[in-house]
Amino acid sequence: MVEFFIAKKHIIERKKQSLISILGITIGIVVLMVSIGIANGLDKNMINSILSVTSHIVVSNGEKITKYREIKDVIDKLDGVKGVVPSISTQGILKFNGPYGNYISGVKIEGYDLENAKKAMDLDKKLVYGVISPDKINGILIGKELYKNIGASIGDKITIISAENKEIKFEIMGVFQSGYYDYDMNMVIMPLKAVQYLIYGEDAVDKLDVTLHNPYDAPKVAEKIMSNTGIYSRTWGDLNRNLLSALALEKTVMILVFSLIVVIAGFVVWVTLNMLVREKIKDIGIMRAMGFSKKNIMKIFLIQGMVLGVIGIVIGTIISLLFLWYIGNSNLNFITSIYYIKKIPVEISVKELGIIILTNLVVIFLSSIFPAYRAAKMETVEALRYE
Repeated sequence: MVEFFIAKKHIIERKKQSLISILGITIGIVVLMVSIGIANGLDKNMINSILSVTSHIVVSNGEKITKYREIKDVIDKLDGVKGVVPSISTQGILKFNGPYGNYISGVKIEGYDLENAKKAMDLDKKLVYGVISPDKINGILIGKELYKNIGASIGDKITIISAENKEIKFEIMGVFQSGYYDYDMNMVIMPLKAVQYLIYGEDAVDKLDVTLHNPYDAPKVAEKIMSNTGIYSRTWGDLNRNLLSALALEKTVMILVFSLIVVIAGFVVWVTLNMLVREKIKDIGIMRAMGFSKKNIMKIFLIQGMVLGVIGIVIGTIISLLFLWYIGNSNLNFITSIYYIKKIPVEISVKELGIIILTNLVVIFLSSIFPAYRAAKMETVEALRYE
C-alpha cells in the first residue's frame, strides 16, 4: 500500500518528532497501567485482610439466637457455603502485667466456635505462634501486634473484663495475624462458651458468621439464607460500604488524573502531524497533481499517527507488565515498613488492559484524523501556490 510507505518515510525523516510522540504515548500507558495495577492490588489486599478473620455474611436479627444449631444446619446445606460459625461479638477490657508494666486497653472480643472457625475461616492457618485448642475454655488468641506490644509469651495469663463487669483470667494459647493492623492490634478471639458465660450466661449467640467459597457470591447467598431462615442477613459489602465507596472514589479520581497524561500524549501527536502537514504542502500538491485522491492523502497522515500510537502502546504495555511483575516479586523495605504488607500487591485484568489500550487508540485516532483531514481538503492549486 503506497500510503503506508509514504507514512513510513515521513516517520523516518522526522525521527526526533516521532520519538517524542512515541515517548509521550509510552509514558501515558505506563503511568496508567502501573497505577491501576498497584491500586487494584492494594484494594484487594485490604479486602482480603478484612475478610481474613471476619465473615462474608452475618446472619443476625439483633437479638440473641438460642436455636443457632438448627439454623447453622440449614445454612450449611446451601450452595456456595464453605462454613458457618456461631459467634458473639462484644467489647471488653484487657489487663496484662508484663515486662513493660501494666497494660490496660479496650479490645474487640470475638467468641467463636473454634472447631467450626478452623474449617470455615481457616483460622489455624492464620496462627503464627501457639495452637488452637477448641476444648480449652480458658484459652485465648490475640493479634500479633497486640502480642508484641504488651511483651507477652505463649502461656501467659491475661484478664478480660466484660461490659457486664465479669472478670475472667485467660491463658494465651495462640497468636494470629490477619494482615489487617486494626484486628491484629485490637482484637482477641475466645472460645464461644467463655463469651457466652461473660455475656448471656446461657447457650445463645448473637450472630452466625457465614463464609463462602467465593466472597462475591455473598448477595445471592444472603437472599437464600433470608428465604430459608427468615433472619436478616448482611453481606461483607454492606458491612464495609463506606470503605468500599472510598476505595472506588479514590481509584476513579486517580484514573481521571492520570488519564490527562494520555490526552497530552494525543496532543503531542496532533502537534507533530500538524507541523508535518505545513511542511509537506508542496508534496501534497504534487501528489494531488499526480492523481492522489483526498482519501489517499488523508490515509497517509492517519496511518502515520496510528503507527506512532501503536508503537507507543506496544512499548508502554510491555514496560508496564515488566514493571508490575518486578514490583509484585520484590521486597521494597521502605514501603513495607510503612504499610502492613510484606510485598506490594499488584493486579490488573485483561479487561482493564483492553480498555486502556482501546482508549489510547481512540485518543490517537482523534488526534490524527483532524490534521489528516486538513491535509486532504487542500486543493492542488492551493498547495502548489506556495511554491
